[in-house]
Amino acid sequence: MPTTWAAHGPVVNANFAARVAYSIYDQLVRRDYLSGPGGGGIELVPGLATSWEQVSPTEWDFTIRQGVKFHDGTTMTVDDVVFSINNTYGAGSEPFAASGTIASVVAMDADTVRITTKNPDPALLARMATVMGQVYPQAYYERVGQEEFGHLPVGTGPYKWAGRVTGESVKLDAFDDYWGDTPPLNSITFLEVPEVSSRIAGLMTGEFDIATSIPPSQTRPIDNDAGTEIRAVAVENVQMITFRQYKEGRPQADKRIRKAMALSLDRALLADKLWAGLTTAGTYDFAGYGEYAIPERGPLPFDPEGAKALLADAGYNGEEIVIRIVGGYYTNMTRAVEASMEMWKKVGLNVKLDIIENWGQMGQEGDAYAASDNMWMTDPAGGMWFSWGREGGHRLKDWGGTAPAEFLKLGTDIEQGSDFATRKTAYGDLLELWDDLVPAILLYRPVEAYGVRKGLEWQPYTIFYMDFRAANFKDNG
Repeated sequence: MPTTWAAHGPVVNANFAARVAYSIYDQLVRRDYLSGPGGGGIELVPGLATSWEQVSPTEWDFTIRQGVKFHDGTTMTVDDVVFSINNTYGAGSEPFAASGTIASVVAMDADTVRITTKNPDPALLARMATVMGQVYPQAYYERVGQEEFGHLPVGTGPYKWAGRVTGESVKLDAFDDYWGDTPPLNSITFLEVPEVSSRIAGLMTGEFDIATSIPPSQTRPIDNDAGTEIRAVAVENVQMITFRQYKEGRPQADKRIRKAMALSLDRALLADKLWAGLTTAGTYDFAGYGEYAIPERGPLPFDPEGAKALLADAGYNGEEIVIRIVGGYYTNMTRAVEASMEMWKKVGLNVKLDIIENWGQMGQEGDAYAASDNMWMTDPAGGMWFSWGREGGHRLKDWGGTAPAEFLKLGTDIEQGSDFATRKTAYGDLLELWDDLVPAILLYRPVEAYGVRKGLEWQPYTIFYMDFRAANFKDNG
């Protein structure tokens, strides 16, 4: 599971790489996943910042923890904090969507960093609990450059980089000068084992302590083994079929056809059968949004007759619609699309599946493609708005470059709203607009099922991070 870095600094942009990077870095603000049931807590607590204060509608002062060491032995300063955040949102560079509200980051004194936002930003603390709040050493980064930093990253986390064998493994060692509780492990080795059967066999023979991404249909050997067990969580992610709407003259350019494709799928059935009843049909509404969540809305319904009516209204006449997927990348995705093709066929849709070997082959071919998206942060200014509306969002290309004006207005109201009621109303309206436009078919929240050696006190989180800090790991043998 190689770690990849975006152009703005050490920003992990792959779910699986995040498993590794979570042990290398700390954030200014930390999301305490253990503050709620099932590894889904949303309480924000001090991290590399010990406290914070909003001093004006657009200014926040963060008191920076003193005596923190980087993995290279140097001491973290406010200048490193300023550099890290500035380098992530990067004036003059391609914007990183989570950082788009930031106007400036400056050191006020040896203990304090002030973050000024372009507009009032009620989600700033949640933003600083993401990769936006990661801190790394300015001197080292500037000396080695972006590319070399990506090969030999340095952070403040409980484990430090110890090497990578391309295509085989990544190793981390305990960082003895960690500012927090002593790391409970001497080292961690993340092995790349593509075959599920090999991961299961290695777990059951004791070669591995934890095996990731076990499909629910293959968990029985682990559950039946006296020394292992399955620990599964529905993650804050939604798997989807994303439309290339910008392709004029193609069926998916018509929102009626996109919506018909969504209505003709029994996504509740797909979620139940593919994930052993552990998850539900997908929406962009997440429980991690706390009081902003609107679970009563639910997903678009299963309505094949409504789908047929929309297709007739659009004048659809059996034109082929090609969906591309990277084979084996998303657990259950191939099975999901194959089952969906049967449902689409029943309403008269002509869908072709194109399976490719890797993301490098994806290009702009096809009419739609399989993808996924994360909640990103504990606020509705993340998720859908982060990806589909905010400048720098990685789904903007699927609109053709920019989101519709109404989408942008509602998202801006969420991002800059000064009170809870205004923001929640805008969020509900944005969900409604999504269901009207259907930029993608939201299939379900995927389940991350881990095979775990019994005796390990370790809680999976509702995101792809794997936390091996002292609060979340103990080996009882």
